[in-house]
Amino acid sequence: MPNISPQISIAIIGGGIGGLVLALQLHSTGFTNVTIFESSPRLSAIGSGINLQPSAVLVLRNLGLLPALEATGIKTAELRYYNRYGHYVVSEPRGESAGYLVPQISIHRGMLHELLLDALKERLGEGAVFTDHVFTSYSQDEEGITANFMRKSKPELPPVIESKTVDVLVGADGINSTARRLLYPKEGPPNFSGRLLWRGVSLREPFLKGRSMVWAGHADQKFISYPVGRESELEGKSLVNWIAELRVRDKDDPDLTPPQADWGKVVSKDRFADRFKSWTFGFLSIPDLIEETKEVSEFPMCDRTPVDRWSFGRLTLLGDAAHPLYPSKNLLKVPELVILISNSWIEWRKPSNTRRCSSLISSSK
Repeated sequence: MPNISPQISIAIIGGGIGGLVLALQLHSTGFTNVTIFESSPRLSAIGSGINLQPSAVLVLRNLGLLPALEATGIKTAELRYYNRYGHYVVSEPRGESAGYLVPQISIHRGMLHELLLDALKERLGEGAVFTDHVFTSYSQDEEGITANFMRKSKPELPPVIESKTVDVLVGADGINSTARRLLYPKEGPPNFSGRLLWRGVSLREPFLKGRSMVWAGHADQKFISYPVGRESELEGKSLVNWIAELRVRDKDDPDLTPPQADWGKVVSKDRFADRFKSWTFGFLSIPDLIEETKEVSEFPMCDRTPVDRWSFGRLTLLGDAAHPLYPSKNLLKVPELVILISNSWIEWRKPSNTRRCSSLISSSK
């Protein structure tokens, strides 16, 4: 571990998975003056399933979280492909079944978030996370960078912390990042792929191996399902996460503006269910799975046009704020960013390098 004394102060905008993992990685490297600012008034278990490939699980294993992950999620054993008529195409082993030293883990996003948040509070303390803080602006100089906030729940009232001056500021505030918008004010909204996703979770009887991931359909209409809950598995049930995907805009349409979406927004199944009414695979009836699911959320599949740089002096971006992907592999960038911050700080502290500190971070993408 590098010698980082005196302590560098770091603020992270965004208390999602990326922000929490970054804070935990920083702590494991010796940085303890780390604060997260989250815009939501409270951090709650929202969303549906997420698949952690072995490369991402390795990052979390190195943070000491593998036992908790295995106790919460499902160690995916196989991925099976089908066409829309339910005809089997091919299958492949996954995770440990494929020879990896760590598993592929399918887990409910809310459960993963809770697991990470509990670990963060245990290691950095309850005061490391401030909710209801909307990042609005920043200013920086050779002495530090100051982030300014407003209260989301009651904008007319000041937040607990109106401004925070630190050594490094990281924008991990998602695809609609305020930090990115401040750096690229003319960029506009994300690019819509023309495809919408509907997601849900249902408790039901296990299918296939009980740890199987099913991928059916084609590029413009597909259905994916897999179990995500270890507790349900121990009770002989399966907490099944599913995703229905449809192209709703022609791929040659020049309009890339996405429709409005909210992870917490519940929509009617009538928006898509009819397109999947004949998709029955014997071991799994997709119409039944959709019907029995109580709540379904909708969001557009989007990305952004790559930019030349993610870092400007003391401010840098992480995850979807920097390079939104589908599906995302952004956890892989967290250790790289920690190494960058650590090495930059070591150089920064050299008297001869004080004035060129900005270039150390800005030169890395």
